[in-house]
Formats: sequence, structure tokens, C-alpha cells
Amino acid sequence: MSKLPHNPVTDQMTPGNPDALPAPEMIEVTSHKVKCDGGGGALGHPVVFYEMGEEDFVECLYCDRRFVLKGEGGH
Repeated sequence: MSKLPHNPVTDQMTPGNPDALPAPEMIEVTSHKVKCDGGGGALGHPVVFYEMGEEDFVECLYCDRRFVLKGEGGH
């Protein structure tokens, strides 16, 4: 899935890019599986589920929230 055209480049999509913007919100989680709805109720986005795999973080491709595995510190 590619990033929505109106969203700016974030560091997950382009690791090491000095022009990448930091995630707007970081949420600590205890599971490699997370779900995101944008947090805005009716103003949010469709519910999406993500699996971190071998990573210790994942960013939502809709709202750029970063979910970080608790105690890992992210990248």
C-alpha cells in the first residue's frame, strides 16, 4: 500500500531521509499487532490493522500515528 498523496513523507516510508517529518503522535503498545481508526470518531479514518513483524514500530498509512512496542524505544 502506498502513502496517500496528501500526506507528507514520514521517516517510516523513507528511512534515513533528512527531509522526512517525525510521526505526529506516538502510541506505546504491548503487542506487535495494532489497529488504528485515526482516533477522531466520525472524523477519523477506516479501521486498519497492522503487524509489526520483526520491527518494533509501525506507522499508520492514513494518519501517520506511530505505534511503538513498549520498552523498545522505536527507531
